[in-house]
Amino acid sequence: MTTSSPWIRGRGIGRLLAQETNISDLLQFLSDRDSRPWGNLVGFVPEKVEREVLESNNSDLLLTAEGGGQVAIEVKLGHVLSADQQERYEGLREGTRLVLAALSMDEQRLDLDSTSRWSFLSLVRIFDAWTEVEDEAARAFACQAVLVLRAWDEQIAGVLRLPEEDGSLPLTVLTQKFLARVVSRRIAMDLRNRRPETYARISSGGGLPLVQSWQAIRGEEVGRYFMAEVRWGTKPGGELRFGVNFAVPDGESESEELRRAAYELACSMDSVITFRALKKHLEDVDPRLAGLLDRKKSSRPAAKGDWEQVVRHGFAGAALPEGKKNNRHRTRPAFYGDGALRFQAMVDVDFGRASGRDLADLLDATLTFLDERQPA
Repeated sequence: MTTSSPWIRGRGIGRLLAQETNISDLLQFLSDRDSRPWGNLVGFVPEKVEREVLESNNSDLLLTAEGGGQVAIEVKLGHVLSADQQERYEGLREGTRLVLAALSMDEQRLDLDSTSRWSFLSLVRIFDAWTEVEDEAARAFACQAVLVLRAWDEQIAGVLRLPEEDGSLPLTVLTQKFLARVVSRRIAMDLRNRRPETYARISSGGGLPLVQSWQAIRGEEVGRYFMAEVRWGTKPGGELRFGVNFAVPDGESESEELRRAAYELACSMDSVITFRALKKHLEDVDPRLAGLLDRKKSSRPAAKGDWEQVVRHGFAGAALPEGKKNNRHRTRPAFYGDGALRFQAMVDVDFGRASGRDLADLLDATLTFLDERQPA
């Protein structure tokens, strides 16, 4: 794989539309030119179109009808409409209708049952409503916006198709992080039917999209898992990380017993938590998935420092010379991971060939591989 970054800085209108605040500003601009298209979208032509109104939960757009009816619109691209944010919207006065405006695939974010105050509008549909207005400036801009937004929708749909389907696309077509985040959420949602403990997240620091899935270890306490994770990398392609991951029980502190149990389990599976072992297994059960994996260097790091002191005392209690703060960079076992409870191998995934469906299957197959090989 090359070392260039997969993320490409947007140009022109694409760069404008890649920011949620810009989308809201541009919709207000279109409304100022001609507000009539809202009639077909929300059922009335607004008298006012306001941005970030404090008393309406700082909604991205607040549409107010002449008779006082209101629609609050929340615009989303890469970010999630959190449960807390959704609850605050639902606390607005009775009668305020709520709309999520996002890329088409994100309609899944809402449970749109018959009693919901929420409805969904795709961004393509919204901007398309201005493509035939009389105002030349509004019409021209809306047409260009629709081209960009529709291309994004098609890329997302393409990478989520089966590889043999018409229109399927590899994951490398996603050159904007927010598009990969939308895809990661859909992968997690689909995989959750097989692996309930599956979540889409972003990495701390770089904000890289990732999908994590856990499998409880047989006969162990709650919070002790095998874990598999696929994350987008800083170069074309992705990374599969898999191994042991324990969690501190609620209301308790990390203990030596917990650290030792996690580390000893990982060590007992030393020959399992490796690229070669996983690759061999997949070649036997699913050669297509095996062909997506590669690793030019070792899938595990060399041990460094005195890990036994970390097991006994934790990083905070395992002091280093000259008062340096101890961490996984300065002291580590022969596994990748964070903190003192995660022990993983790392494998490269070829995003030039993989689809979103492949990632879901890869995570599921990896957890099955670990589960079947845990010590008796």
